[in-house]
Amino acid sequence: MEKRLTLLIDADDTVLDFDNSERDSIILLCKDHGIADGERVADKFKQINRRMWDMFERGEITREQIFYTRFEELFDHFGLTGLDAVALGEDYKENMAHSKRIIRGARAFLSRISLRHDVYCVTNGITRTQKMRMKSSGLGRYFKKLYISQEMGLAKPSKAFFDRVIADIGEYDLEDTYIIGDSLTSDIQGGINSGIKTILFNREGKKIKDIVPDYSVGGYRELEKLIDELSRR
Repeated sequence: MEKRLTLLIDADDTVLDFDNSERDSIILLCKDHGIADGERVADKFKQINRRMWDMFERGEITREQIFYTRFEELFDHFGLTGLDAVALGEDYKENMAHSKRIIRGARAFLSRISLRHDVYCVTNGITRTQKMRMKSSGLGRYFKKLYISQEMGLAKPSKAFFDRVIADIGEYDLEDTYIIGDSLTSDIQGGINSGIKTILFNREGKKIKDIVPDYSVGGYRELEKLIDELSRR
């Protein structure tokens, strides 16, 4: 007999295509503000943004510091002057909010598992941006609820974030609850911190060293097969 699992699923780079959404948004930003070589700017922004979000997950900087210092650092790198980091930061968030980019296969995967299991989204992100991306992409319909770090005032990988999520869900069995995500430091470490079983969505073949998930899959087909196996245990 199949059990109904509680699945906490990350958004960016697990179902939403963050990398391409980010790239599109920066290239459009450059075009709108007359900044040359948008693709090269997007490459550098990706490096800066990833480093700052890693720092956020470690508790070294705040979310608000990320929003604008990333653009200040970007402008300094390219010697760009006369640009308002705050204004461009808002334009970038607006571009991201309207992105419909999803990972290939995400819609089919979510449509199937949401019929048999309780599916929730857990994401470190900006409330308006993440809600609009879920709506624009059409993926929001498959989640019973979105748990967004800015809205909660808590973030992955903190135990407090997951404790709040679980308390809000209410009826659940910890033995049948899983966090699924692409980030070892955010999703997997968060699950470990909270005693929740972990599934690494490892499309890129990340090396697993210090943070070890309970399970690791390379794509949706493998993930769905694993979920089916877990639900029959």
